[in-house]
Amino acid sequence: MLLLQNPLKIYGRKSLAGHSILIHDHQIIDINTAAALEQTYHLDQQPKLERIDCSGQIVLPGYIDCHTHLLFCGSREDELYMRAGGLDYLQILQKGGGIHNTVSAVQKASESQLLQNGLKFLDKAIELGITTVEIKTGYGLDPENELKMLKVINRLKELHPVDVVPTLLLHTIPKEMERKSYLRCAADEMMPECRRYSDWFDVFLENGAFTFEEADFLLSRAGQLGYRLGMHSNQMNDLGGVELAVRHNVRHIDHLEVLNDKDANKIKQASQLYAVFLPSAEYFCFSDQVGQIQRLGDISERLVLSSDFNPGSSPVLDPHLVMSLAVLRYRIDDPALLLNAYTKNPADMLMLEDRGRIEKGLLADLLCIDLKEFEQIPYMGTLPMIQYVIKRGRVLKKPKEALY
Repeated sequence: MLLLQNPLKIYGRKSLAGHSILIHDHQIIDINTAAALEQTYHLDQQPKLERIDCSGQIVLPGYIDCHTHLLFCGSREDELYMRAGGLDYLQILQKGGGIHNTVSAVQKASESQLLQNGLKFLDKAIELGITTVEIKTGYGLDPENELKMLKVINRLKELHPVDVVPTLLLHTIPKEMERKSYLRCAADEMMPECRRYSDWFDVFLENGAFTFEEADFLLSRAGQLGYRLGMHSNQMNDLGGVELAVRHNVRHIDHLEVLNDKDANKIKQASQLYAVFLPSAEYFCFSDQVGQIQRLGDISERLVLSSDFNPGSSPVLDPHLVMSLAVLRYRIDDPALLLNAYTKNPADMLMLEDRGRIEKGLLADLLCIDLKEFEQIPYMGTLPMIQYVIKRGRVLKKPKEALY
């Protein structure tokens, strides 16, 4: 049993100053004044009760990072300097860089090597307050290596306290395969086989990746196999991704740096469709195009922020930095939107009804942050502020001892 005593503020609970949070096993048992909890649950008679003094701290739900490519090998820091020199994604790809460098490294890596890399990054995720993370494949490309990635992602799910949501991502066509052959192989072999290891499917609709017709075919096949659907789309070009998302009842469409008013209205009208924005990917790509979140401001409950953590275009995992970039790039002036976009909204999007909010009966995935106001989080986003990370009622991060 765990008691978070007297936090300054609890996110989403406007009138609970002076209240505490009682946790048992992995659930929030109650939220009330410390005195009321003591009396109701006879806390003085609970020998295994751990008390955490949250005075002067704020408490909010654990972050949910719903778009990552966290499982990879190798590094592509040279591309940062290539982009600084003026080359774009497709130009880097044409020069032999880009995704194929990571694909080569992942294909050569053993499952054990991939597993150790994944565990390392999940440990860092905990330090940053991330308690649930989606991890995509997409660096294996061929059936053997995509399956290898999914098996490792599921192994991470078993071994690490962070909850992991595996996604099969068809990222691009392998260089050594003819397009039609690959599509048929993906539809007939890879996607059915991988369905055992993933409930989610994603496809990249973009020049240099998949065409409108190819993405249409793959989404149709994924739907037939019972996958839940997501899309990378409208990042650099508008190839009709919103039309496909609506046609196939897609759950989320990610990037949306290019979006016209007509398609924005389609997203608003599709009540199941969430829009995921990735400001750190735009930032590290030196993109002049900015995620069009302002066009969708009146569906704030379906707006999501995520890191797009990957070795090429977004070597960023910190939610606080992503929130800061969202303010700077998108001119978001509503702090509640920033926090909901990393907690409640992605939980709803991924159909994880037991988290993303601080309520009785939900998972005890909580962060204690050494700030006075929630509004300070993106403002102070580059500084370490998290004191405690609690995952399913277990304290995974505590304050470090003072250096002096």
